[in-house]
Amino acid sequence: MTTRGSWVVTAAVFVLACVQFVIVVDETTIVLLGPAVAEDFGLGDAARQVLVTPFAAAFVCGLPLTGVLLRSVDPRRALVLATPVFALCAAAGALANSVAQLVAARAAQGFVAAVVATCVLAALHVTTRRDPRRVRAFALFSLISGSGAVAALVILAPMAAVSWRWCFWTIATAALVCTFGWVAVGWRDVRRPTPRGSLVESPSAVSTVGSATRVETLWSFAAVIGANAALATSVITVSFALQQDHGWTATTTGWGFLPSNAAAGVGTIVVARMTSRIGTGRMLSAGIAAVAVGCAGVAIVGTGPELLIAATIAVGIGIGIVFPLVNHGTLATADFRPVGRAALLGAAQQTGLAAGALVAAAHSDVAMIGLAAVLLGAIPLAWLSSRSPRGAVRA
Repeated sequence: MTTRGSWVVTAAVFVLACVQFVIVVDETTIVLLGPAVAEDFGLGDAARQVLVTPFAAAFVCGLPLTGVLLRSVDPRRALVLATPVFALCAAAGALANSVAQLVAARAAQGFVAAVVATCVLAALHVTTRRDPRRVRAFALFSLISGSGAVAALVILAPMAAVSWRWCFWTIATAALVCTFGWVAVGWRDVRRPTPRGSLVESPSAVSTVGSATRVETLWSFAAVIGANAALATSVITVSFALQQDHGWTATTTGWGFLPSNAAAGVGTIVVARMTSRIGTGRMLSAGIAAVAVGCAGVAIVGTGPELLIAATIAVGIGIGIVFPLVNHGTLATADFRPVGRAALLGAAQQTGLAAGALVAAAHSDVAMIGLAAVLLGAIPLAWLSSRSPRGAVRA
């Protein structure tokens, strides 16, 4: 059990989740800024490419570099430096006076975002490594950080209609606030010398659930890719259907995803309270099944907005269950290199999101149902690869 009070650990997890929340908000909000940026710089349809492509390319390239360059660095210390740099990059985007400046700012922001996201996951692992309620901590992290996408649509979409620069300033300010929060909550640990190789407990000190084999870890990565693919496919498909077929605005669409976000919260609560009773394998299988059913539902129910939103609720509750479990399971076997494992986890997430975007771009109900079928077919393997004795981890 950790020597620090449980409230300190909870506060640290909350701040880390807020940092990830800011990253998610930034990635989501940028899609909304295309028309405003196009008007300012005369870019036309190329505005979204200017905003999204440099960020995405730099983010993907930054993940493996972060895993290699920072593998021996305490992620808690790196986070103190990386988060304000992310804020500076966002501010540079707000101040951009030309397309070249905006592209450079977005590329820099994407690279730093990869560093921040990786350090957040690694710091979460290090902070909770001795906590008997580690699964609950991962559930709290997923609940807060995962709400960033909807928050961007509901809160920043109206702001983008006034000035796209305000959105960049808001993200920069939020990142700075998170930096101060992390220093305030974890300053004692950040400045305490950490012997090389001691960031993670020895395998014998890790909980039974965390003592997964390499094969089981690979299945965790597969679950990350599959769940993110289904999430991206469902969200993109429903967003386009609501806006193009029914004339919903971006803000109204954001409100439409609130039930899905609430369902994800329910899923994380279920993980926190029932994993020790049900077992990780059964819980993960149930989550994957919910994601698959929701993904297939989006393809089957047609274009009715009520039915589409109902299908996203199933996806939401499944994501709320799957993400905490796979994040915990993947990082629990990180041995002495949590940053490297966190980078691989981030790469798996991005691979899944990219695959989901491709399926959505195909605009094929058959492709969506096929993705759901793959997820359902993998449930027995997920159950076997993630099985653990009941009560291994206190929720």
